[in-house]
Amino acid sequence: MRVLLNDRVLLRPLTGVGHYVSELLGALRSHTEVELRTLVSRARPTVSRSVTGAADATPTAPPRSTSRRIPGVLRGLLEVPYRAALRWAARRCDLYHEPNHIPVPCGRPTVTTIHDLSVLLHPEWHPADRVRWYERQFAAGLRQTRVFLAASEATRREMVTHLGTRPEQIRVTYQAPRALFRPQPPEVVAGARAAPDLPADFLLFVGTLEPRKNVNGLIRAYAALPGSLRARVPLVLAGGWGWHTEQISTAVQSPELRACVRLVGYQDDQRLAALYTACTALAWPTLYEGFGLPPLEALACGAMVITSNTTSLPEVVGDAGVLLDPHDTPAWTEALRRAIEDDAWRAGWRARATARAACFSWQRCADQTFAGYRAALAP
Repeated sequence: MRVLLNDRVLLRPLTGVGHYVSELLGALRSHTEVELRTLVSRARPTVSRSVTGAADATPTAPPRSTSRRIPGVLRGLLEVPYRAALRWAARRCDLYHEPNHIPVPCGRPTVTTIHDLSVLLHPEWHPADRVRWYERQFAAGLRQTRVFLAASEATRREMVTHLGTRPEQIRVTYQAPRALFRPQPPEVVAGARAAPDLPADFLLFVGTLEPRKNVNGLIRAYAALPGSLRARVPLVLAGGWGWHTEQISTAVQSPELRACVRLVGYQDDQRLAALYTACTALAWPTLYEGFGLPPLEALACGAMVITSNTTSLPEVVGDAGVLLDPHDTPAWTEALRRAIEDDAWRAGWRARATARAACFSWQRCADQTFAGYRAALAP
């Protein structure tokens, strides 16, 4: 079976979809019945898991332009050779797998991974050019696809409800923690703390600073803690600036938060695993997720996880984390306070963490993906 897996996303710093593609490529290579072909991996034989190598020097305020996205006109010009290259590569394959929502028309049986429907259901959370891309091309991609791979049962249900997709056309393929994400030794943890000068106790958020992640809600909950706790336990935001970040920028520059909210930027995987291991708790009050890799990788590192009770998060975290309504600010403030002050409570959650993370496997994801390929090629 010759499969073209579109790995174009690996050209950018790796976040959610990029990590998915990178790990899936590695796990699928164990299937001798699959001959994988890609667009960019041959040119980049070693996919870098570490883009920065160290903490970014992230400004307190976002750059003048909060988006590094390519201007629309230039992007349109670049799309022409990209689409031509993909169609050419697909001609020599039996199947085309698009791992990022919208396949390129190519005349081959197509499998498409749908991570979530947030652009369709909540366009206000996304850049305008991304919304226009969906408006122009998503419906055609649905018609082209024979088999869908959904990131979670929550995503599968939304596809059936909002897109009218037949349930038998959808297979759930859960992601998993990457191999590096496990409890880190003390010397590695000490090194990760040293560069941004972090104390022994800190709360951690990981992800792009964007509306869907509800960073503003987290900052409000944190700001409601007693000043003595905030002075002792900072809130660390590990992620690059995204879009619609004006409120976040204003909040973190306020006099009462400037000294206790630390922005450390995009972290490479080694440092991120150390931060997960060291943190008092991962605080992740996202409004919507198709899967939610940061809470799962935090659990794999033995961290206490406080996250939302919405969409896919209960599937991922199970009974190994604290699940809260992302809009309930007082509940978040109380959970953060208790995580800081109640050692036994925090230890109880940490004791469940690694066992829950071990329930997920990239090899299982690859096996389920391969089954989807076979279904797409079935008569």
